[in-house]
Amino acid sequence: MSLLPLHEPLKALLGNNLCAVVAFGSYTRPEDATPLSELNVLILVRRRLPPDVRGLISEVLGPQVSTLVLDVESFKRLAEEGEYLAHEVLRSGRVLYSEREFDEILKVDPPVNERTKQYLRRHALACIALSLENLLAGRPLWSVNYAYKALRSAARYYSSASGKLPFSDDEVFESIVNQADAATAFVRVKEARRRGAHVLELLDLLSDVYNASLKLLGLHSVDWGGVLQKLKGCYVASVSLEEERGALHLSASGVDTEKRPFEMRIELCRAQTPWRT
Repeated sequence: MSLLPLHEPLKALLGNNLCAVVAFGSYTRPEDATPLSELNVLILVRRRLPPDVRGLISEVLGPQVSTLVLDVESFKRLAEEGEYLAHEVLRSGRVLYSEREFDEILKVDPPVNERTKQYLRRHALACIALSLENLLAGRPLWSVNYAYKALRSAARYYSSASGKLPFSDDEVFESIVNQADAATAFVRVKEARRRGAHVLELLDLLSDVYNASLKLLGLHSVDWGGVLQKLKGCYVASVSLEEERGALHLSASGVDTEKRPFEMRIELCRAQTPWRT
């Protein structure tokens, strides 16, 4: 899909309420894009839109485009507060259309603060959970895609300690080049995302990527083969990872081998440094 005409139907629909249209994410970077890349678009408006108009935007742009609609003041506040979205849009986004108000917002330099870091940490763990969920559901390509996203967010979290955020894949690699295991895992999962992974290599790849992500987050490694063994034969409907008092827990639910509903919660690992109250 071409990015350039995206703003035209939005201008026709929203008129002078439209302030800016910005594409962001790996789709906008040809060197990083794959068929699994999502086209993310931020639509900035001067006045908040009613729900019916938001629905029309989705119809106009189609299901291939993931849209986020914000009013100018709300986005400016997010940028000033260090929200990760603002970093992504202002530092690596591709402006497709803008009015004078957005030119002023472009001058805002979002801080890399605790809010930024906690978003990246939560996102990395959520992507590991989604990768596991897709693996258990028999969707290996999506499992690899979410593993890639997990390691990318973990690398950004790791880099945030220096006050910098890498965006492109090359920048992500450079940010973790001193962490050999993580750098190697990133190269492997990036290649698998493009070309696929052999079924016999998939678990080893995913385990290495998950553990590289956990290490960058300051957590210990996990025996992922053992975790999957506990879920063998079960239909798993959902998987989530949560941190609590210095420990990482996995929660899963679904239907067990006896066709009975089940819920499971296990401790996976603890932080590399003692948790303090």
